[in-house]
Amino acid sequence: MKKEYRKKLLNSDRKYKVYTFFLLFSIILSALPFFKTKILSLPFAAPIYWGLIICIIYFCIPAINMPNKNFINGSLLGYAVSGAIIFVALEFLSAVFMKKLEASPYDISIIGILLNIINIFPQLAAREMIRAYAFATAYKTMKYRRIMIVITTLIMILADMNFAKLNTISQDRDLFIYVIKNVAPIITKNALMSAFIFYGGVLPSIVYIGIIELFQKCFPVLPELPWIAEGAIGIAFPSMYMTYIMDRSTNQCKTVVSQKENILYLISLFLATMFSWFCVGVFPVYPSIILTGSMEPLIYPGDVVIIEKMMKEKDIYELSKGDIINFKREDITITHRIKEVITDEAGNRSFETKGDNNKTPDEIIVQPNDVKGIIIKVVPKVGLPVLILKEQDEVPEGVIDDK
Repeated sequence: MKKEYRKKLLNSDRKYKVYTFFLLFSIILSALPFFKTKILSLPFAAPIYWGLIICIIYFCIPAINMPNKNFINGSLLGYAVSGAIIFVALEFLSAVFMKKLEASPYDISIIGILLNIINIFPQLAAREMIRAYAFATAYKTMKYRRIMIVITTLIMILADMNFAKLNTISQDRDLFIYVIKNVAPIITKNALMSAFIFYGGVLPSIVYIGIIELFQKCFPVLPELPWIAEGAIGIAFPSMYMTYIMDRSTNQCKTVVSQKENILYLISLFLATMFSWFCVGVFPVYPSIILTGSMEPLIYPGDVVIIEKMMKEKDIYELSKGDIINFKREDITITHRIKEVITDEAGNRSFETKGDNNKTPDEIIVQPNDVKGIIIKVVPKVGLPVLILKEQDEVPEGVIDDK
């Protein structure tokens, strides 16, 4: 009897593994360039494909779930809703402060929104159901559970990546931007999804990513953040929220989380958010990395300058000869000293600028609208890593003398 039971159990385990590998293959297949561009790009092909996967999971293969001891479904669902709202708010408020809101490229008519939902949610639900099935199979039938969970998460990460865009990148700087803006947020997002699945089942994961996708596809205006801001939010928030969920869920299985731990988490999340906003220029002061030696010996390449914004028109009239200002020139910003304040007959001001290390003044006069702020502090060497990545950038003619 025992032998028959073990044999039946082994056969059952093998079936679960086969079902799991089939489901994971459906994810891999959907990410293959030929299948993605030739098949899934056809009208309604993607929702039909993912709808079939959902039907297979629900009606054609036996159900399997993570052990109940790991489920804290009610609280995890609440965390999923609040986490998605916080993430959307971080991106949207950052864009509001930076004036980086753009009209949505998606059709936001009633029919358009319905079509967006039809295209989004079958894929979203199927992917998270597959992730949950793979995790449950690993937990129930495999000796090395964590390895299978990591492999499943890696498959989800690779399926999310845009390898076609990666093939067009030729410079180290563009590769760095791609990693920060696209790759790293995909990794942290999938890690958070895996945490939701592991501790709360498939529903919290679907709710979290569903709210974010719904906002991005159905809201009339969307954040168009600089890559460093988008990357900072996309990396920092999912990472911190995943840590919070893991700690909270683990402690909830054992004991009630102390109020002190909750307060510390909220403080750390607040500080991380404030730092991200500071870096991208939300506040009246913001940092900028110096890329050239035109202001040596006061400011060297790789130093970070802290800039106070020109918030009002009167701030322009308070600038004087000798002040170091940050201003726009073409697609970059420049930090040079005011050599001369020029005032026309109508009282309008403009500025002749010069780098301390340059032989001659800048060729182009700086207009008030080009002035971004005045330098109030220099922090040495903090920006050296970014300097290395940007060393191939071109500098506008007339800004630096030829040596």
